[in-house]
Amino acid sequence: MYRSLTPFLCLLSALLAGCLSAPPNVEAESGPIPELTKVHSTSLFSGGIGFLALSEDGSTFIAGNEYSGVGLYRTSDYAPLERHYDCEGEALTTPDGAYSCNKRANICDLGYIDANTWYFTNRENGGGPTIIRVYVRTIHPPRETFVSTVNEITNEATASVNKNYIAYNNELIDWHTGKRYPVKTPAFDPYSWIVPTLTPDNRIITYPNGKTVIFDPLNDTMEFWKEAIPLDGTIVMPDNRHAIGISTANYKCTLWSWPERKKIGHCSERLGWTFGRYSEYRERLALSSDGKFFAVGFDHTVRVYRIEPFKLELEVTTPGPVGKLALSDDGWLATYDREGFLRVWNVATGKLAGQQRNISSHDIYSFKLMFQPGSGGRLFTTYNSMTVFEIPKQSAQQKTKSTSKTQKE
Repeated sequence: MYRSLTPFLCLLSALLAGCLSAPPNVEAESGPIPELTKVHSTSLFSGGIGFLALSEDGSTFIAGNEYSGVGLYRTSDYAPLERHYDCEGEALTTPDGAYSCNKRANICDLGYIDANTWYFTNRENGGGPTIIRVYVRTIHPPRETFVSTVNEITNEATASVNKNYIAYNNELIDWHTGKRYPVKTPAFDPYSWIVPTLTPDNRIITYPNGKTVIFDPLNDTMEFWKEAIPLDGTIVMPDNRHAIGISTANYKCTLWSWPERKKIGHCSERLGWTFGRYSEYRERLALSSDGKFFAVGFDHTVRVYRIEPFKLELEVTTPGPVGKLALSDDGWLATYDREGFLRVWNVATGKLAGQQRNISSHDIYSFKLMFQPGSGGRLFTTYNSMTVFEIPKQSAQQKTKSTSKTQKE
């Protein structure tokens, strides 16, 4: 009788896991877990770091604070290359604990367009209407290549930028030429903080009133994607060949092909955030910079998937509910949970490579977690301003051996 139940139990287990194949077995935590090595820690701005991004080649990073400015830095020695709207030395603490300065400028957003081009969004208020501008700059040579006013109303939504355009409010702006293309108003809700998704093929995706709208300003077309809603703020991946979100058919994490929007498979059997869960327990998403893997975290579980072919590579559990995720292109997974554990896993072997305990963040949304590309597992965080960790040498050597073995096979 027990033998006859075995196939049924295996099938039931696979259905509940929602995966295409079994992930590698994760070893039980026996003995002490290696501590992540702290290699650098610094306070770059008064009031901490609210924004952080690393270049695709790992040579520089951008950091900023809403009230204290923005800066460009080298990763080799963390030295500043540029700083703008810097309030250091003249910052004042307001009654609510925030910081301000007489420049009357606030940083809203920042990021990289490519390894040599970066941008930041700045909100200026000189006593009149709020003006929001996007500044595009190059690193070599260090110069401003474009600046544009993108908004003159109090809406503070974040701009979305790609190699050719800036999407903001009701316009698509060519940051090379300054030419502007109107966006149909149903794609935006001026009374909500909507962050548009600008796809690599220059389409804009927005989510007014819980709906997903795809608009092509260059061809003046618009359609509703009724089958999908965003997951952790992302829906189209940087490779422009895949999309990930929550399916409105069953409210499960789902992977689609893009732009065909054909369903490939589910990345979780857990029902999504629409069923009354608090926002801090919604699904978390991380993408590898090479676009080959993604990680999804929910409750105490994190799954790492290979995109092509679609396959579950690893499933791990965390001491507390998942708060933040990071995934490197050389096979490391970092998790930060609400019990204060920062952990790094070897995706290929399923082994826990290191951790830091008792890391706390007053606001989980302001905590940043990202791997430095090409560093072999160096991890940037905004724990105590900016703190950089690296994987213990023994674990990193095990990773190298595992990778070499895989390549030979």
